[in-house]
Amino acid sequence: MAELGPSDRGAKETARTGMLPDMSRRQFMVAGGATALAAALARRAEIGRELLGPASLRRTLTAAGAPSFPNMAPAADQFFVDYRNPVGAVYRAFDFYETVYSRAPLADNFSTPLVRINNAYQIVPGVAHSWKQTSTTTWEFYITPGIMWSDGNELTANDFVETFRYSADPKHAWDFVWYWSGVIKNYTEAVAGKAPVNSIGVGVGANKYTFVVTTEGPVAFMAYAMLYSMPLSAAGLAKYGNGMYNTNPATVISMGPYLLKSFNPTTDVVLEPNPKYNAGFGSPIQYQVAKISSADYLPFLETGAVDYNSDISLSKTDLAIAKATPRINKLTPYLNPVDFRIYYVFFKTKAKPFNNLKVRQAFAHACDRDSLISALLAPLATPAYGYLMDGYPFAIDEPLKKYTNYNPSQAQKLLAEAGYPGGKNFPEVTFSYPAAVGAIGPVTTGSVVQALAQNWNQVLFNGNATLLLQELDNATFYKKMEALPETEIEMGFISYGMDYFDASNMLGVYKGGGRHDWDNAQYDNLLAEGMAAFQTSKRAEIYSEAQILMTSQAPAVFVFHGLGGYLMWPYVEGPTLAKNYLGYDGIQWPGFYPHSTNQQGLYIANNVGQYPRQSEGGL
Repeated sequence: MAELGPSDRGAKETARTGMLPDMSRRQFMVAGGATALAAALARRAEIGRELLGPASLRRTLTAAGAPSFPNMAPAADQFFVDYRNPVGAVYRAFDFYETVYSRAPLADNFSTPLVRINNAYQIVPGVAHSWKQTSTTTWEFYITPGIMWSDGNELTANDFVETFRYSADPKHAWDFVWYWSGVIKNYTEAVAGKAPVNSIGVGVGANKYTFVVTTEGPVAFMAYAMLYSMPLSAAGLAKYGNGMYNTNPATVISMGPYLLKSFNPTTDVVLEPNPKYNAGFGSPIQYQVAKISSADYLPFLETGAVDYNSDISLSKTDLAIAKATPRINKLTPYLNPVDFRIYYVFFKTKAKPFNNLKVRQAFAHACDRDSLISALLAPLATPAYGYLMDGYPFAIDEPLKKYTNYNPSQAQKLLAEAGYPGGKNFPEVTFSYPAAVGAIGPVTTGSVVQALAQNWNQVLFNGNATLLLQELDNATFYKKMEALPETEIEMGFISYGMDYFDASNMLGVYKGGGRHDWDNAQYDNLLAEGMAAFQTSKRAEIYSEAQILMTSQAPAVFVFHGLGGYLMWPYVEGPTLAKNYLGYDGIQWPGFYPHSTNQQGLYIANNVGQYPRQSEGGL
């Protein structure tokens, strides 16, 4: 998907307000939610009809393993339209091991990993029917024989071997190498060009269906980490030299439930059924569509142009507008923690002024989380005093508050002790942020960053504009953040959500050589101990100590944990939407993808005719 450039003033302003160019969000609210929305809907309805168009569809193909439900609508209605906001995004590829931060909408539907996750965050079989640890540093995953790629090749362990080697190739420069660094043997060295990629700890075992992983040391969470093992095709990598072949419908190679039908980075993505899919985890949903638009979600929902807002949570303002709008005011929002995401402001800790611990601690104690959440985010956020959200494995909260609670006098005292009394002589700092962060849209992202900067400028610098705001497109921001040998972001607003349901994952973001430049040997040792520990009580002790250490050292200011807010018409049904053991409902993380069980438990019900759903023309 194309990003908005710095000169795209009109398009960018439309994206920022989330409304049509002739009506700002403030004007919208002043005019009255229902009245203004009605006018907007009338204008949007025509847009929706142009996008979708009428069609009479006859589809009967059902993916292998797709369950049937008694109140399902006919096959022609089994499509699912996902709203995607392009602001700040660069859509380059569809596969995780080609790129993580520049994946296109509906990515990762062309393969299934070794394991999957259910809505209780439990690991269940994927293309591996079983797995086991065969030594202190070796795991084996046993792939189900007979799973086929769409090009006629069988899925084997070699597909995983070649995928992992490709990810470690420094010429590929994969943007997520930290995930396996320090875990898979020789992976870090290969990424740095100090070891050949064929020396990393992946291989074929006793037969072609056994994938063997050798680790740097004991790893208790390896099965969980393999949630991110979506393979590329070894034949595809050999033929094309990279994972970009899946961006072209003519060259796509899939062993997942879908094929690519069309990819237009500025308007839509369409996935169609993979007729050769036989992995057994099929979905009643036969077609997936991503509608790409920087306009607000609610008018598209109201006209029936989309079914779901997966990548951008509804905002506090959206919920207020929905409550004041006829018909959709009867819809109950689904609320869930999605990927237990933390929103935080990180520092370049190896350069002035943030190489001074007391400066970082001053910023932590000058963050008025409660006021920010009340004004901009409630009920879609909770205060964050540490990296892990309540409900996430081994999360603690109370022991961390004394290191990061809002205390302006303490913040000012620390800044003075650091050599900057009243902010005197503190250098101007560029506070950077992507156009959209995590699941919050560009409007909310900008508002949060401005509120944080104003708060800090007021408490720490007597109202002087010491923090200079810089918005970047997502790709540029991440490139600068991860630049070597040192980050090019002095101070940045960012988020992170889980990759698997274990503290080793989230806390691993701050390990040495990871996503950020903060290095602490004691912290790294604790993570290594937690990685090797198998007893739950021992792991809880280790990860509690790690959280206290990191929070006390303030490599970042942890601001809030997000809750996703989602509205869908009642014709979207299925067990996927039911409450899980934490009391959250809706499509739980990781969303509607083959690395979860969600695709099997969602369908369009036969009450769909009662609602204003548009036909998906051209599928």
